[in-house]
Amino acid sequence: MKFIHFVPAILFFIVSIILLCLPGSGNFPARWWFQHIPQFDKLVHIGMFGILCLLFQWPAIKSQWSNTDRKGWFWTISAVSVAYGTIMEYVQRDLIVNRSFEEADILADAVGAFGALAFSLTFFLKKNKK
Repeated sequence: MKFIHFVPAILFFIVSIILLCLPGSGNFPARWWFQHIPQFDKLVHIGMFGILCLLFQWPAIKSQWSNTDRKGWFWTISAVSVAYGTIMEYVQRDLIVNRSFEEADILADAVGAFGALAFSLTFFLKKNKK
């Protein structure tokens, strides 16, 4: 694997840390249309953790690894991503102003991470040639 293949994932990881550590505020301007989408926050978590996993899975996709090695990498990335999301919920509860711990956010993180896993297992394994 080449380091250059990890650069988008690392940059997105840094952005996710920044976003998850922003102080909370319940004062969204009324003109923000997405405020009216039910559970929009959970959709953001699903998308953010799905993209994060896909970006970290990309180096294995670009590699010459066997399917077994790729599967192991995909599973590891998804599991680490869920652990990261769980840790960030504790960080938000204990260290970030106006933020709280939400089990539903952890569930949304897991849905995103394991959705990316399912996508990668389905589309990014080499087909057996007969």
